[in-house]
Amino acid sequence: MIRKISVTFGSEAILEQIMKKYPERHMALFAAANNAHGMQLVDYSGEDSVFTSPVVYEVKAHAGNDDWEHYISYIEISPSKDQRQILDAQVSNFMSNPDTPTGMTGVYYLTAEGNSDSRILLTLWKQQYDCMKWEQSEQHDFVSYQTFKNDFSANYHEIGYQRVQPKA
Repeated sequence: MIRKISVTFGSEAILEQIMKKYPERHMALFAAANNAHGMQLVDYSGEDSVFTSPVVYEVKAHAGNDDWEHYISYIEISPSKDQRQILDAQVSNFMSNPDTPTGMTGVYYLTAEGNSDSRILLTLWKQQYDCMKWEQSEQHDFVSYQTFKNDFSANYHEIGYQRVQPKA
């Protein structure tokens, strides 16, 4: 199992240069969805980061397949200690449930390196539409903004990225 995932941000040209410099690494280039700006390069090799300014996530749990070919979604929350314990149990139940949302190929439960209180649910999808349908379903409620909106310390953030094929 992958123990860490590294991410860096930048222009498409710079990120493609990094990919060419490290062809042996498992990397995927993504563009922010929903009219947000930005590109990110994800190194899911599990090895120490080769990025100059990485965001490093430690993998707490993984379920499903490593299909980084389409769409990914991050939900990051920094809940209180009590909410963290509840969230950890709910994520465990979600990840062990064989009835996964349509189009979801994999899910990672992460913490930010150096911040063990943070919780990140990284989901891998066949297409953005499937993720959007899940976000509107009851199956998503445990990790929705509505669940954490009254906890002012929760720092809830959600964003999705579409896979981009590097230029030849």
